[in-house]
Amino acid sequence: MTATSPDTLTIITTYQCNAACTDCCFECGPTVRGRLSLAAMRRHIDAAVAAFPGLRLVVFSGGECFLLKHDLFAAIAHARSVGLRTRCVTNGFWGKTPTQCRQTVRQLVRAGIDEINISTGHDHQHWVPVQRVIRAAQTLVARGIFTLVTVEMDTPDSHCLQQLAGDPDIGRLLRRPALFRLQCNSWMPFREAGRMRRMLNDKSALHRGCSQLFHNVTLTPRLELAACCGLTMEHIPEMKLGPASTAASMATRYYGQLEDFLKIWIHVDGPSTIITRLFGDAAREDLRDVVHICQACAILHQHPEIRARLQRRYREFVPDVMSRFYLRHHIDSGSVPATGAPVQANPDQERSL
Repeated sequence: MTATSPDTLTIITTYQCNAACTDCCFECGPTVRGRLSLAAMRRHIDAAVAAFPGLRLVVFSGGECFLLKHDLFAAIAHARSVGLRTRCVTNGFWGKTPTQCRQTVRQLVRAGIDEINISTGHDHQHWVPVQRVIRAAQTLVARGIFTLVTVEMDTPDSHCLQQLAGDPDIGRLLRRPALFRLQCNSWMPFREAGRMRRMLNDKSALHRGCSQLFHNVTLTPRLELAACCGLTMEHIPEMKLGPASTAASMATRYYGQLEDFLKIWIHVDGPSTIITRLFGDAAREDLRDVVHICQACAILHQHPEIRARLQRRYREFVPDVMSRFYLRHHIDSGSVPATGAPVQANPDQERSL
């Protein structure tokens, strides 16, 4: 990735989902309507290829992207036809029966899919029994498709990760690391009634820069371009870049971020570090229960006192942050990026902060 080209296009195909998880980051559910048409997906894939020479991967997500049925498989095939790798993120509901599972995987193979990510855990398993996930993973791996199963962090009284890790079928898959992986991710509450989760022992990722920004560009079901597909993206208006349907408009929206100092700072240092640099030890209280970088990003954008201090003080951090940003991408790409003017204080930028 260079500073002037993302390597991943994420297509949020729909906000509709067969599940109605309590703490869904995108507020998805069975009653949510609206989805991208096959024509729109093809058009935006072509536009992204023309706009971004560093593009390598298309991720189809949701909601539940497999609700698009044949349109999903056709979109995967189109992405492959223009030289891109492909990944789908799903809850694996289509593993309901052996026959349905085999039929779905057969169509994925024909389309040319490279990777499937299956999400499961305490909330998901209210709607998609874990046996469907296991069946889907077995069938995918048997056909040579790399499969990642991600388990949401357990509540104090749930043991989904332990049960999956101890399942003999999963155990056999784990002996094929080139084709299968099992991991656990942080899970954050989006409502006051959200269940408390166990804490990850290693919280070092909270203090790193955001790898989504500038690596990824996202198309939403509303035909808007977004800066990331992070868990709190729908809760942060500043992550929406605006409508884009052509290569020129996609490039304009994406490259405009190079004049947004806050996005660059989040990319370089991460939201937790920014809050700490602004408030010192006083930031510990705001960050005490934070379990995910996206959660910290939402706090950074939504907390009135943090926003006010950003507006007052961000100029003092510009030289250091921008120097490290351009140095990093000079090293990564072999040359200083040619796109993007030096960041200057201006009224529009101050409003976005």
